[in-house]
Amino acid sequence: MSRFVLMLAWRETRGAWRHFGYFFACITLGVSALVGVGSFADSLERTVARSAKSLMGGDIEIRSTQPVSEDAAALVPELRGGLGVTVTRVRELVAMAQSGGSQSQLVELKAVGAGYPFYGALVTEPGNVPLETLIGGGRALVHDSFLARLGLRVGDHFRVGDLELTIAGVIVKEPDRAVGVFSLGPRVLIAAEDLDRTGLVRPGSRVRHRTLFRLPEDRDAQALRDRLAEALPAVQRVSTYAQAQPGLRRFWDQLTMYLGLTGLVALMVGGIGVAVSVNAFVRQKLPSIAILKALGAGWRPLLAAYLLQTALLGLGGSALGALLGSAVQPLLAPTLTRLLPIELTLSFSPRAVLGGLAMGVGVTLLYALWPLLQIRHVPPALILRMEIEPRLRGRRPWAAAVPIAAGLAALALWQAGSWKIGALFAGGLAAALLLLALGARLVIVLARRVRWRAPAWRQGAANLHRPGSHAGPVLVSLGLAVMLIVSIALLDRSLRAQLVDRAPGSAPAFFFIDIQTDQAEPFARLVGAQGATAPAEMTPVVRSRLAAVNGAAITSGERSRREDAWYLTREYVLTWAAEPPGHNTVVGGRWWTPEEAAREPLISVEEEIARQLGVGLGDTLTFDIQGVPVSARVTSLRHVDWRSLTSNFFVIFSPGALDGAPSTYIATVRARPDEENRLQSAVVAAFPNITAIPIREVLERVSAILDQIALAVRLVAAFSIGAGLIVMAGALAITRQQRLYQSVILKALGATRGFVSRVFAVEYALLGAAAGAAGSALAALLAWAVLRFALDVPWRWAPGTLLAGVATATALALLVGFLGTRRLLGRRPLGVLRSE
Repeated sequence: MSRFVLMLAWRETRGAWRHFGYFFACITLGVSALVGVGSFADSLERTVARSAKSLMGGDIEIRSTQPVSEDAAALVPELRGGLGVTVTRVRELVAMAQSGGSQSQLVELKAVGAGYPFYGALVTEPGNVPLETLIGGGRALVHDSFLARLGLRVGDHFRVGDLELTIAGVIVKEPDRAVGVFSLGPRVLIAAEDLDRTGLVRPGSRVRHRTLFRLPEDRDAQALRDRLAEALPAVQRVSTYAQAQPGLRRFWDQLTMYLGLTGLVALMVGGIGVAVSVNAFVRQKLPSIAILKALGAGWRPLLAAYLLQTALLGLGGSALGALLGSAVQPLLAPTLTRLLPIELTLSFSPRAVLGGLAMGVGVTLLYALWPLLQIRHVPPALILRMEIEPRLRGRRPWAAAVPIAAGLAALALWQAGSWKIGALFAGGLAAALLLLALGARLVIVLARRVRWRAPAWRQGAANLHRPGSHAGPVLVSLGLAVMLIVSIALLDRSLRAQLVDRAPGSAPAFFFIDIQTDQAEPFARLVGAQGATAPAEMTPVVRSRLAAVNGAAITSGERSRREDAWYLTREYVLTWAAEPPGHNTVVGGRWWTPEEAAREPLISVEEEIARQLGVGLGDTLTFDIQGVPVSARVTSLRHVDWRSLTSNFFVIFSPGALDGAPSTYIATVRARPDEENRLQSAVVAAFPNITAIPIREVLERVSAILDQIALAVRLVAAFSIGAGLIVMAGALAITRQQRLYQSVILKALGATRGFVSRVFAVEYALLGAAAGAAGSALAALLAWAVLRFALDVPWRWAPGTLLAGVATATALALLVGFLGTRRLLGRRPLGVLRSE
């Protein structure tokens, strides 16, 4: 029996390549999207792993917002006396640089000690010059963007804080540049002793302290890191090079996961084409199947043979898709590598290829199973009754729907790598397919019931519901692709409108940080005299780390193990207030009274951070403020409008609870655009230690990041559009003979070639418009849900984007329909009718 199955599968496969061309193309396109994204993700992971020591700058790093004592290393006996271990210290902060022309620029200042860098290469111009001759003694290295923005050259002077620096060279490549979504400004590199002379490091200043260790080759970095973590305070995070740049890894893992799911949509759309092709193939093979059953073959070996044939075709399409996906990787990489701090090395990924093959074959079999199950109901006598009873009897195989749906959901979970994300994707995709199927059914019903006056419109609409029409699968597949593309456009538009295109009066011009207590009043007077449109909003702040939740201490080891738990590892900026801020809403508990605040320290916590920490009303949080623990009881939970672009806080203390803690002020200042440069220069000149963060410039950088990410997502999503168009082209090819017969009948009845063209054009236009309308409506629903429940951003109505989705789908459907039927229009009726 197995020999019969193999021989039948091989024979049918050899003769079916031409018939399954569209099937093949659908799988190839979907798998190429998955393999392209997967290969890029693997190339990134290998590059990061290979460059891990360079990305950190050492074998072990101690990172803290507080200075690390000189004898910290001596806490571990193995480090006493060296034993081949070398140590260097790095301090990083944001500061203002001012040129002689009174121009100022926000910069990321980095002060390094002797021996830097331990790993990687600091590439500079001039090259082949020892670092100690380029920095120190008032010399600095800068990024070329710093020169461009201030109009300076190598050898010119600029001022940072109280120190005048000379530009000794340009930074071409920096091995351990910290990675975030974007940088606040160009890099300026100086020596450690010069930072002390700037006067920027004061109590309460935001400085990141990094102590780097280089170990001998035979030393175990992880074991030494564990001993350091046990010996050091919890506020100091200790990690090895294997945990270098956790923010970079997290960001790219999430981005590539979502790109992979976008590629999976393309494969799912292609699966609809598989189902259409297999259904047509089974219909074509009904006589052969009936004859085989009449000769004694059971339905099980026949089903096994055709499943094997489908698997072979799916494997062939997946293999070709894997090759194309590996070639697509270099096209995807340029859209994203601008966000990377390292040079990405692209390489072939066996894991991505094998995963793509498995996904392609799995989707092929799952989508093909439903139409192949018709084989069970083919009676041997069908060959005798084919002309009078062309339809098969028997119920649809509804029992198979459960394993098919479970299999597709399992593939989504595998691709997502997360139960939560995979379940959301599978549920959302199932809901979208169901709604699109209902929409397609509604379109077909309307096409049957609406009476069109124009003959061409009447005939074109009738084509949607005539026997053999594939309007349903085409509407579902093309609608799903439109939904994906339009939802991306709607999300991009809403985010850009919220973050970048805000009205000039709704966003402040600057955030000023590191304002010392004795500078608060003169600073407020200065900005008022320099054109601020409103008094500066001054807020006192204290920097801290979370030390305990309900008395349970958070250890340094726990911080390092749970690097994804940002609510444990982040620095908390605290403030105090007698009344809740105007842009905050108390959603649980109540605000304190002066009498309650005088009795004990109380806090109000933002609702999301409270949920992450698992705390509620009456619970306690303990914060470490430069080594001093401060505990307070939660009395209220707040909803914070983070879109207000003003001073917002996760935790607010009651007045008096933070008395004596080292504090600074942050200020929100509003000014007219034409006054911003003058105000910034005046503040930097009068208060060199104060850092100005220009909101307009930051939002422009956010816009550039959004552009790059949106471009990459659109590139992957374009595979879904391609798959939808292939499904449509395949449906036209399958019904080619039926359309040819219809066109010659119309011509025989006196219709002109132009009339037949209009009939087909109406059909394609209705298909495209219906798919575009359904897909755009679902895209609006999806974008609204993501903005409302995931991003907490208000929905922004974009009728132009929705109409563009409908118009584009209609135009593409017309184009594919024209290319698929233009040869039919030239056939003469007599020759076709004689062949019937």
